[in-house]
Amino acid sequence: MSKSKINIALFFGGRSAEHEVSLLSARSIYNAFSKEKYEISPVAISKKGFFHSLEESKKILLGDKNKVPELDRENILDLKVLKVLEEKIDLVFPVLHGPYGEDGKIQGFLDTLNIKYVGCDLLSSAVGMDKAVMKEIFSYHNIPQSKFKVLKKEEFKNQNTLEIYNKFVEDLKVPFFIKPANMGSSIGINIVKELSSFKAALSEAFKYDNKIIIESNVKGREIESAVIGKADNIEVSAAGEIISTHDFYDYQAKYEDQSTELIIPAEISNKSKEIIKELSIRAFKAIGAEGISRLDFFVNENENMILVNEINTMPGFTKFSMYPLLFKEVGISYMELLDRLVNIALTEDK
Repeated sequence: MSKSKINIALFFGGRSAEHEVSLLSARSIYNAFSKEKYEISPVAISKKGFFHSLEESKKILLGDKNKVPELDRENILDLKVLKVLEEKIDLVFPVLHGPYGEDGKIQGFLDTLNIKYVGCDLLSSAVGMDKAVMKEIFSYHNIPQSKFKVLKKEEFKNQNTLEIYNKFVEDLKVPFFIKPANMGSSIGINIVKELSSFKAALSEAFKYDNKIIIESNVKGREIESAVIGKADNIEVSAAGEIISTHDFYDYQAKYEDQSTELIIPAEISNKSKEIIKELSIRAFKAIGAEGISRLDFFVNENENMILVNEINTMPGFTKFSMYPLLFKEVGISYMELLDRLVNIALTEDK
């Protein structure tokens, strides 16, 4: 570890279904960090939540594996890794998307060790991850969004599926979307057009969470913005549009389908751009976010409609991800983004 450099532990992998996306983000971040300014120590976390040694973690990150290998219990080195972190690390960059990384759990763990980290704190991470809570908070702050309902697994067990379906059809109309409350990268999301797809969508969503969101279908363009900063100094990127050949911007469209188009800047009116910036800041502040977030919107200029879909507190961070590309459009490079995020984290009291 270098005393003249800032020592950063780069967490990646983790227990989430977004494990593979985390590796992609972490590899891009590792390669982009200035090695003159920073000493980067990769920390690989397996899908069962086990920490690899620092030496093995670096081999995994610099290799070509698409997931972190599991460990035999006798080879677990968690305590040795934690000792190094507590004694020698200035900062953790938890590039962990989804549950057990983006939901406040790793943030609380680092708070307990009194280690600073990039991104939102425990509470804002948890709120941003739980779409049911997030939407309730947005409602409280009068942030425009689509109509939604929340269904818990226990409630579902005690009700008739056809009756539930008919109720949602009455309230939300068809088609509507079903998604896990705590998941990202469009994993577990399906569009419902009839009773049979309703049953299949429920089954899929409940694989990932015991609480799901049922959301009305909105006819609008999918626009995104990126945010960096904290309460007294927030900067919003250019707006970008996603054009997918799929029914919606699902996991395949995001990471596998080469036909998906990212239009940056989005071809929308200046008025719409200003509203998106304003709503980005309002949503960012509403959940108490700090450091990094990406906002997703539905925009229909013909109907003067701009709705916030959700906020992501640890968005994808490859060089081809929307978050860095949106800031590149306004003159902030990938490397400068990393520098800013580190500076915010080092000066922020979590």
